[in-house]
Amino acid sequence: MAELSPQNRIAIVVDRALCIGSGDCVDTAPDVFQLDEEDKAVVVDPDGAPLDDVLQAAANCPVTAIAVTGEDGDLYP
Repeated sequence: MAELSPQNRIAIVVDRALCIGSGDCVDTAPDVFQLDEEDKAVVVDPDGAPLDDVLQAAANCPVTAIAVTGEDGDLYP
């Protein structure tokens, strides 16, 4: 299991093969996600927004490229 962030106690994984760079996650949680030079989402700070916002950002991804895991297992999807 990936190491969990100190505050939200989550691990976020972006499937770069699935990511189409829509930026919906960045629009929802800009302190958590950014687009890199390849226009793919990257996690810059898993504690950059409240957990509900992180989960909303993951849910907003049109290709379900973001997975969020917590202490008790998968939170999204």
